[in-house]
Amino acid sequence: MRPVDISKKIESLREARAYGRILLKKETVSLIKEKKLPKGDLKSATELAGIISAKKTSELLPFCHPVNVDFISLEVHVGEDRVEVFSQVGGIAKTGYEMEALTAVSLALLNVYDMCKALDDTMVIEEIKLIDKKGGKSDWYKDLKGVTFNVLSPFEKLGNLIHSYMENLGAKFSKDASILIIVGEPFEIKERINSFESVVALYDFKRNPSQIDAEIRIGKDRQGRLVLIFPPSEEKIRFFFETFGGILRSIV
Repeated sequence: MRPVDISKKIESLREARAYGRILLKKETVSLIKEKKLPKGDLKSATELAGIISAKKTSELLPFCHPVNVDFISLEVHVGEDRVEVFSQVGGIAKTGYEMEALTAVSLALLNVYDMCKALDDTMVIEEIKLIDKKGGKSDWYKDLKGVTFNVLSPFEKLGNLIHSYMENLGAKFSKDASILIIVGEPFEIKERINSFESVVALYDFKRNPSQIDAEIRIGKDRQGRLVLIFPPSEEKIRFFFETFGGILRSIV
């Protein structure tokens, strides 16, 4: 058993929202609204419980990665026979905030139960659910269906590896291709795509600063084809496609 390896993922702005509710006696709800519970103001305490628990999610769940929680919002709505909780958690990270949002709701509802248990033995916590999530691969990943590629490589193993990655992305091999991928050979790039190349270089450096001299070059040739030039390194090829493969559609 082990957490999922997220070392090759891209840090991006991510957000998740969750919802849950607890059913109570109407008499209990009246005490909540009037702030007459023996343990004090339920709404404020519940909001605080949710915020604290969101920050501690990775300590509670053994396979949940610790993430920087940059934003937390917790709303507590008191109805006639229920208390509803809405959470919103976000930040810049390599993985999403679903578990933080769900944990915030869950612990907030448990706080309601704790503050009311001496008065109400009918309480039922129900329908804790994720409302939505944003950011990460699900938002920016696009396949390469309808896109053609060609590979020029004196290294058969590396050429086959690139073929495999491109075909898994949905692209088809063609000598008259819109993406030309070259391994370990000199090639003239007419126009460098500096912004994308710089991002790739930054992540590559973070991953392995000892190989900064073997960069991945990205640009377009005189025919307007997208050109990817890799050093003869299986590690760098795997890094690029597993981290940035889903972005290629946006720059073809």
